[in-house]
Amino acid sequence: MKAPIALFAYRRADHLSRTLDALEACEGFADHDLHIYSDGPKNAAAVADVEAVRELLGFRKRPNMTVVAQEANRGLANSIISAVTALTDQYGSVIVVEDDLLLQPSALLWFQGALEKYSSSEQVMHVGGYQYSVPEFESQRSGSFQRFTTSWGWATWKRAWKHFDAQATGWEELDSDPLLERSFNAGGTFPFADMLRKQMRGGLDSWAIRWWWSVFKADGLAVMPPKSLVTNIGFDSSATHNSVGSAKALLSGPRPAVWDKPGPPDLPGAVELVPFAEQAFRRGLLRTNAMRNHKIKKGLAALGMRRFQT
Repeated sequence: MKAPIALFAYRRADHLSRTLDALEACEGFADHDLHIYSDGPKNAAAVADVEAVRELLGFRKRPNMTVVAQEANRGLANSIISAVTALTDQYGSVIVVEDDLLLQPSALLWFQGALEKYSSSEQVMHVGGYQYSVPEFESQRSGSFQRFTTSWGWATWKRAWKHFDAQATGWEELDSDPLLERSFNAGGTFPFADMLRKQMRGGLDSWAIRWWWSVFKADGLAVMPPKSLVTNIGFDSSATHNSVGSAKALLSGPRPAVWDKPGPPDLPGAVELVPFAEQAFRRGLLRTNAMRNHKIKKGLAALGMRRFQT
Protein backbone atom coordinates (compact mmCIF):
# COMPACT_ATOMS: atom_id res chain seq x y z
CA MET A 1 0.00 0.00 0.00
CA LYS A 2 1.31 3.42 -0.97
CA ALA A 3 1.53 6.06 1.74
CA PRO A 4 -1.32 8.56 1.78
CA ILE A 5 -0.65 12.23 1.14
CA ALA A 6 -1.92 14.68 3.75
CA LEU A 7 -2.33 18.18 2.32
CA PHE A 8 -3.15 21.07 4.65
CA ALA A 9 -4.95 24.14 3.35
CA TYR A 10 -6.32 27.27 4.93
CA ARG A 11 -7.18 30.46 3.04
CA ARG A 12 -4.84 30.73 0.05
CA ALA A 13 -6.68 29.33 -2.95
CA ASP A 14 -4.11 30.63 -5.42
CA HIS A 15 -1.23 28.91 -3.63
CA LEU A 16 -3.27 25.74 -3.18
CA SER A 17 -4.06 25.59 -6.89
CA ARG A 18 -0.35 25.64 -7.72
CA THR A 19 0.38 23.04 -5.05
CA LEU A 20 -2.28 20.74 -6.52
CA ASP A 21 -0.91 21.28 -10.04
CA ALA A 22 2.54 20.21 -8.88
CA LEU A 23 1.21 17.23 -6.93
CA GLU A 24 -0.80 15.95 -9.86
CA ALA A 25 2.29 16.23 -12.07
CA CYS A 26 4.26 13.96 -9.74
CA GLU A 27 5.06 10.48 -10.99
CA GLY A 28 2.81 7.97 -9.25
CA PHE A 29 0.35 10.56 -7.90
CA ALA A 30 -2.72 8.48 -8.79
CA ASP A 31 -1.40 5.57 -6.70
CA HIS A 32 -1.65 7.59 -3.47
CA ASP A 33 -4.76 8.48 -1.51
CA LEU A 34 -4.88 12.26 -1.09
CA HIS A 35 -6.45 13.59 2.11
CA ILE A 36 -6.93 17.36 2.07
CA TYR A 37 -7.57 19.09 5.39
CA SER A 38 -9.28 22.44 4.87
CA ASP A 39 -9.19 24.43 8.11
CA GLY A 40 -12.11 26.59 9.17
CA PRO A 41 -11.98 30.39 9.32
CA LYS A 42 -10.24 31.94 12.30
CA ASN A 43 -12.32 35.10 12.08
CA ALA A 44 -14.86 36.87 9.88
CA ALA A 45 -12.12 38.25 7.64
CA ALA A 46 -11.10 34.72 6.65
CA VAL A 47 -14.56 33.41 5.73
CA ALA A 48 -14.51 34.42 2.06
CA ASP A 49 -10.99 33.07 1.56
CA VAL A 50 -11.86 29.73 3.15
CA GLU A 51 -14.98 29.51 0.98
CA ALA A 52 -12.78 30.12 -2.09
CA VAL A 53 -10.55 27.23 -1.02
CA ARG A 54 -13.56 24.94 -0.61
CA GLU A 55 -14.88 25.96 -4.03
CA LEU A 56 -11.50 25.21 -5.60
CA LEU A 57 -11.38 21.80 -3.95
CA GLY A 58 -14.83 20.99 -5.27
CA PHE A 59 -13.73 21.96 -8.77
CA ARG A 60 -10.46 20.01 -8.48
CA LYS A 61 -12.01 16.82 -7.08
CA ARG A 62 -10.14 13.67 -8.12
CA PRO A 63 -10.97 9.96 -7.60
CA ASN A 64 -8.16 9.54 -5.05
CA MET A 65 -9.08 12.70 -3.10
CA THR A 66 -10.87 13.03 0.23
CA VAL A 67 -11.60 16.49 1.61
CA VAL A 68 -11.97 17.06 5.34
CA ALA A 69 -13.59 20.49 5.77
CA GLN A 70 -13.40 21.77 9.32
CA GLU A 71 -16.13 24.11 10.54
CA ALA A 72 -13.99 25.63 13.30
CA ASN A 73 -10.41 26.82 13.03
CA ARG A 74 -8.07 24.22 14.49
CA GLY A 75 -4.78 25.83 13.56
CA LEU A 76 -2.01 24.21 11.54
CA ALA A 77 -0.25 22.53 14.46
CA ASN A 78 -3.36 20.80 15.79
CA SER A 79 -4.45 19.86 12.28
CA ILE A 80 -1.13 18.23 11.41
CA ILE A 81 -0.71 16.41 14.71
CA SER A 82 -4.24 14.98 14.52
CA ALA A 83 -4.09 13.99 10.86
CA VAL A 84 -0.61 12.45 10.98
CA THR A 85 -1.66 10.41 14.00
CA ALA A 86 -4.84 9.19 12.31
CA LEU A 87 -3.26 8.43 8.94
CA THR A 88 -0.22 6.64 10.33
CA ASP A 89 -2.56 4.56 12.48
CA GLN A 90 -4.58 3.66 9.39
CA TYR A 91 -1.85 3.29 6.75
CA GLY A 92 1.39 2.89 8.70
CA SER A 93 3.02 5.93 7.08
CA VAL A 94 2.18 9.34 5.62
CA ILE A 95 3.53 12.04 3.28
CA VAL A 96 2.84 15.59 4.48
CA VAL A 97 2.48 18.67 2.27
CA GLU A 98 1.21 22.19 2.97
CA ASP A 99 -0.62 24.54 0.64
CA ASP A 100 2.41 26.65 -0.27
CA LEU A 101 4.75 23.88 -1.40
CA LEU A 102 5.56 22.82 -4.97
CA LEU A 103 6.87 19.28 -5.34
CA GLN A 104 9.26 18.27 -8.09
CA PRO A 105 7.92 15.52 -10.41
CA SER A 106 9.94 12.77 -8.71
CA ALA A 107 9.21 13.84 -5.12
CA LEU A 108 6.58 11.19 -4.42
CA LEU A 109 8.92 8.49 -5.72
CA TRP A 110 11.56 9.76 -3.27
CA PHE A 111 9.17 9.75 -0.32
CA GLN A 112 7.65 6.37 -1.12
CA GLY A 113 11.02 4.79 -1.85
CA ALA A 114 12.42 5.95 1.48
CA LEU A 115 9.33 4.86 3.38
CA GLU A 116 9.70 1.38 1.92
CA LYS A 117 13.49 1.07 2.19
CA TYR A 118 13.79 2.23 5.80
CA SER A 119 10.46 0.90 7.06
CA SER A 120 12.16 -1.32 9.64
CA SER A 121 15.14 0.94 10.39
CA GLU A 122 14.14 2.27 13.80
CA GLN A 123 16.71 5.08 13.82
CA VAL A 124 15.36 6.59 10.60
CA MET A 125 12.38 8.62 11.77
CA HIS A 126 11.89 11.31 9.13
CA VAL A 127 12.07 11.63 5.34
CA GLY A 128 12.74 15.20 4.22
CA GLY A 129 11.90 16.60 0.80
CA TYR A 130 13.48 20.01 1.22
CA GLN A 131 17.21 20.67 1.10
CA TYR A 132 19.15 23.85 1.80
CA SER A 133 21.90 25.26 -0.38
CA VAL A 134 24.75 22.79 0.14
CA PRO A 135 27.28 23.13 -2.72
CA GLU A 136 29.04 19.90 -1.74
CA PHE A 137 25.83 17.96 -2.42
CA GLU A 138 24.88 19.51 -5.74
CA SER A 139 26.96 17.16 -7.89
CA GLN A 140 25.83 14.09 -5.97
CA ARG A 141 22.99 11.77 -6.86
CA SER A 142 22.55 10.18 -3.45
CA GLY A 143 20.87 11.63 -0.37
CA SER A 144 22.32 11.62 3.13
CA PHE A 145 21.33 11.09 6.74
CA GLN A 146 21.23 14.11 9.02
CA ARG A 147 20.38 15.00 12.61
CA PHE A 148 17.81 17.54 11.49
CA THR A 149 14.15 17.54 10.50
CA THR A 150 12.52 19.80 7.93
CA SER A 151 8.85 20.74 7.72
CA TRP A 152 8.52 21.69 4.04
CA GLY A 153 7.37 18.38 2.60
CA TRP A 154 8.18 15.32 4.67
CA ALA A 155 7.14 11.79 5.52
CA THR A 156 7.21 9.44 8.47
CA TRP A 157 6.03 6.09 9.81
CA LYS A 158 3.70 5.08 12.63
CA ARG A 159 6.67 3.49 14.43
CA ALA A 160 8.46 6.87 14.43
CA TRP A 161 5.47 9.13 15.06
CA LYS A 162 4.68 7.20 18.24
CA HIS A 163 7.66 9.10 19.71
CA PHE A 164 6.01 12.47 19.06
CA ASP A 165 5.81 14.27 22.38
CA ALA A 166 3.47 17.25 22.30
CA GLN A 167 4.62 18.22 25.80
CA ALA A 168 8.31 18.20 24.78
CA THR A 169 9.23 16.40 27.98
CA GLY A 170 12.57 17.54 29.36
CA TRP A 171 12.79 20.75 27.34
CA GLU A 172 13.81 22.66 30.47
CA GLU A 173 17.15 20.85 30.35
CA LEU A 174 18.13 23.20 27.53
CA ASP A 175 18.41 26.03 30.08
CA SER A 176 20.98 24.23 32.22
CA ASP A 177 22.94 22.16 29.70
CA PRO A 178 24.78 24.24 27.06
CA LEU A 179 26.13 21.14 25.32
CA LEU A 180 22.61 19.78 24.95
CA GLU A 181 21.45 23.14 23.63
CA ARG A 182 24.26 23.29 21.07
CA SER A 183 23.55 19.76 19.90
CA PHE A 184 19.81 20.48 19.60
CA ASN A 185 20.74 23.60 17.61
CA ALA A 186 22.43 21.38 15.00
CA GLY A 187 25.90 22.20 16.25
CA GLY A 188 25.02 25.84 16.85
CA THR A 189 23.81 26.48 13.30
CA PHE A 190 20.05 26.85 13.81
CA PRO A 191 18.04 28.49 16.67
CA PHE A 192 15.93 25.48 17.58
CA ALA A 193 16.33 25.81 21.37
CA ASP A 194 14.82 29.28 21.52
CA MET A 195 12.02 28.15 19.21
CA LEU A 196 11.20 25.32 21.60
CA ARG A 197 11.35 27.63 24.60
CA LYS A 198 8.97 30.02 22.86
CA GLN A 199 6.64 27.12 22.03
CA MET A 200 6.53 25.80 25.57
CA ARG A 201 6.03 29.27 27.05
CA GLY A 202 3.02 29.94 24.85
CA GLY A 203 4.55 32.29 22.30
CA LEU A 204 4.50 29.88 19.35
CA ASP A 205 2.18 27.19 18.01
CA SER A 206 4.40 24.76 16.12
CA TRP A 207 4.19 21.03 15.64
CA ALA A 208 7.56 21.08 13.83
CA ILE A 209 9.77 22.17 16.72
CA ARG A 210 8.18 19.56 18.99
CA TRP A 211 8.69 16.91 16.32
CA TRP A 212 12.39 17.80 16.05
CA TRP A 213 12.71 17.60 19.85
CA SER A 214 11.03 14.18 19.76
CA VAL A 215 13.36 12.90 17.03
CA PHE A 216 16.39 14.44 18.75
CA LYS A 217 15.58 12.83 22.11
CA ALA A 218 15.11 9.46 20.42
CA ASP A 219 18.50 9.78 18.68
CA GLY A 220 16.70 9.64 15.36
CA LEU A 221 17.93 10.46 11.87
CA ALA A 222 16.34 12.02 8.82
CA VAL A 223 17.12 11.08 5.24
CA MET A 224 17.41 14.12 2.97
CA PRO A 225 17.89 14.57 -0.79
CA PRO A 226 21.10 16.12 -2.18
CA LYS A 227 19.07 18.94 -3.78
CA SER A 228 15.62 20.16 -2.91
CA LEU A 229 12.55 18.32 -4.14
CA VAL A 230 10.33 21.06 -2.72
CA THR A 231 9.99 24.79 -3.39
CA ASN A 232 8.24 27.03 -0.86
CA ILE A 233 6.11 29.73 -2.51
CA GLY A 234 4.53 30.95 0.71
CA PHE A 235 6.73 33.83 1.81
CA ASP A 236 4.30 36.65 1.24
CA SER A 237 1.83 38.61 3.36
CA SER A 238 -0.67 35.72 3.30
CA ALA A 239 1.61 33.26 5.11
CA THR A 240 0.34 32.15 8.52
CA HIS A 241 3.78 31.88 10.10
CA ASN A 242 5.65 34.59 8.17
CA SER A 243 6.50 37.08 10.92
CA VAL A 244 9.43 38.72 9.12
CA GLY A 245 7.45 39.76 6.05
CA SER A 246 9.14 41.42 3.08
CA ALA A 247 12.39 41.81 5.02
CA LYS A 248 12.93 38.07 4.70
CA ALA A 249 14.09 38.43 1.12
CA LEU A 250 16.93 40.66 2.36
CA LEU A 251 17.86 38.47 5.32
CA SER A 252 17.65 35.00 3.84
CA GLY A 253 20.56 32.99 2.54
CA PRO A 254 21.17 31.58 -0.94
CA ARG A 255 18.38 29.79 -2.77
CA PRO A 256 18.68 26.01 -2.67
CA ALA A 257 19.42 24.06 -5.82
CA VAL A 258 16.39 22.16 -7.09
CA TRP A 259 16.54 18.50 -8.13
CA ASP A 260 15.91 18.46 -11.88
CA LYS A 261 17.30 15.10 -12.95
CA PRO A 262 15.11 12.27 -14.29
CA GLY A 263 13.82 10.10 -11.49
CA PRO A 264 14.35 10.65 -7.77
CA PRO A 265 17.70 10.92 -6.00
CA ASP A 266 19.29 7.68 -4.88
CA LEU A 267 18.69 6.60 -1.31
CA PRO A 268 21.78 6.06 0.84
CA GLY A 269 22.59 2.46 1.68
CA ALA A 270 23.92 2.09 5.19
CA VAL A 271 22.00 3.96 7.87
CA GLU A 272 24.82 6.06 9.25
CA LEU A 273 25.77 9.66 9.88
CA VAL A 274 28.72 10.43 7.59
CA PRO A 275 30.93 13.19 9.08
CA PHE A 276 31.65 14.84 5.71
CA ALA A 277 27.95 15.01 4.86
CA GLU A 278 26.98 16.34 8.28
CA GLN A 279 29.67 19.02 8.21
CA ALA A 280 28.70 20.09 4.69
CA PHE A 281 25.05 20.23 5.67
CA ARG A 282 25.78 22.37 8.72
CA ARG A 283 27.79 24.79 6.62
CA GLY A 284 24.69 25.03 4.45
CA LEU A 285 22.60 25.80 7.52
CA LEU A 286 24.96 28.61 8.47
CA ARG A 287 24.52 30.09 4.99
CA THR A 288 20.77 30.39 5.62
CA ASN A 289 21.63 33.12 8.15
CA ALA A 290 18.95 31.69 10.45
CA MET A 291 21.14 31.92 13.55
CA ARG A 292 22.44 35.37 12.65
CA ASN A 293 18.95 36.69 12.00
CA HIS A 294 17.72 35.16 15.25
CA LYS A 295 20.42 36.98 17.20
CA ILE A 296 19.50 40.24 15.46
CA LYS A 297 15.85 39.76 16.41
CA LYS A 298 16.80 39.02 20.02
CA GLY A 299 18.89 42.18 20.07
CA LEU A 300 16.02 44.25 18.70
CA ALA A 301 13.69 42.72 21.27
CA ALA A 302 16.14 43.64 24.03
CA LEU A 303 16.01 47.24 22.79
CA GLY A 304 12.26 47.24 23.32
CA MET A 305 10.97 46.65 19.80
CA ARG A 306 7.69 44.87 20.56
CA ARG A 307 7.43 43.14 17.20
CA PHE A 308 10.44 41.01 18.08
CA GLN A 309 9.54 40.29 21.70
CA THR A 310 8.20 36.89 22.73
